[in-house]
Amino acid sequence: MTNPELTGFRFYSPTKVRFCETDANGHLSHVSSVIYMEQARCEYMNGLGLFFADTAGEPVDKTFFLVSQSVEYKSQAHFNDTLDIYMKVHRLGKSSIETHYAIVKRDTQQVVSFATSTGVYIDVHTQKSTPLPQDLASRIEQFEAAFEPNNR
Repeated sequence: MTNPELTGFRFYSPTKVRFCETDANGHLSHVSSVIYMEQARCEYMNGLGLFFADTAGEPVDKTFFLVSQSVEYKSQAHFNDTLDIYMKVHRLGKSSIETHYAIVKRDTQQVVSFATSTGVYIDVHTQKSTPLPQDLASRIEQFEAAFEPNNR
């Protein structure tokens, strides 16, 4: 099944809704959606070599700070649903990156939520924004090329 709402998304991080991630109404808590997006963002940034620590676990000199996030909830998810948290880079600024997300039920391809976030690239020593790596656009393209386009 092809979902046109997922056009342009290639990377995704799978997860299963745990009981503790539901609310009193029995559906996925809005807080859990944000945590899932953070999980996908960390996996994505780690794949680009831009995580808070390098592969040896040593702290890096530059990293991203999340400065804004907006979520639009479209449908419900429930305990034990398998979800795919899609993420893509929408825009690169001088020192910022805007990302888009779609949380999708794997079995039906129904969108649970859409979201956007903005991260600013920070020098951890000065706590000031710093220019993005010049090769970031090509690193993103190479990283995403490893994932099949969404053909569901």
